[in-house]
Amino acid sequence: MNLSGNVILVTGGGSGIGAAIATRFKAMGNPVIICGRNKIKLQAAAENMGVNHIVCDVSDEQQVKAMLEQINQIYGHLDILVNCAGVMHTYDFFSDPDTASRIQTEIEINAIAPLKLTYAALPLLQQSSHPAIVFVSSGLAYIPFFATPAYSGSKALIHHSAQALRQQFKKHGIRVFELLPPITDTPMAEGVDVKGFKKSSPEEVVDALIDGMLKEKFEIAAGASRQLRFMSRLAPGFLFKQMTQAFEGK
Repeated sequence: MNLSGNVILVTGGGSGIGAAIATRFKAMGNPVIICGRNKIKLQAAAENMGVNHIVCDVSDEQQVKAMLEQINQIYGHLDILVNCAGVMHTYDFFSDPDTASRIQTEIEINAIAPLKLTYAALPLLQQSSHPAIVFVSSGLAYIPFFATPAYSGSKALIHHSAQALRQQFKKHGIRVFELLPPITDTPMAEGVDVKGFKKSSPEEVVDALIDGMLKEKFEIAAGASRQLRFMSRLAPGFLFKQMTQAFEGK
């Protein structure tokens, strides 16, 4: 797949893995648009990366519609949609007073929003001669992490949805990639350390994404996520227990 000269939208592109993806695609000669909710942080990030930006809460349908209309007016099409916006909370489901709101936020942003945005963006993607979609899920789609109950479930949903849409979109010429990062050294994963699992840098995760896309490898497990994928097939119960003990005993 040609990864230069594409109009690319990266949700959650103002920080973390999203920012690393946007930076890399910009360096490869692509017009890049990043979106996010925080206007000040998003604008600063866009100026630093030399990319365009649109303030948008991807869980708000009207804001999504306005963003896509703006992209259509400027570019007339969209080549690659990268669904990277996400939120992760670690909490005790039983005792945390914010459990209900955490569930709502994680499922809306991590699961519902990327699927609805993908659906809304299809007309723009169909104007491209080589459209592609990237869903950024997580290695936790293979094995859940007990401290992130809703987050793990939301990423498993995206993992299965990516597989289903990959098949559905074949006849429309739309490639569907899935990037499954491990625990990555970003603000979102601050304080989440599991003994035996080394955090990857955002740049290492992006290296895996670019290599996979160039080779048209559609399920891209980066770093320790490759280990999670293997162990999920071999001994899922053992791995879940080890991850739990490693986190609780850190």
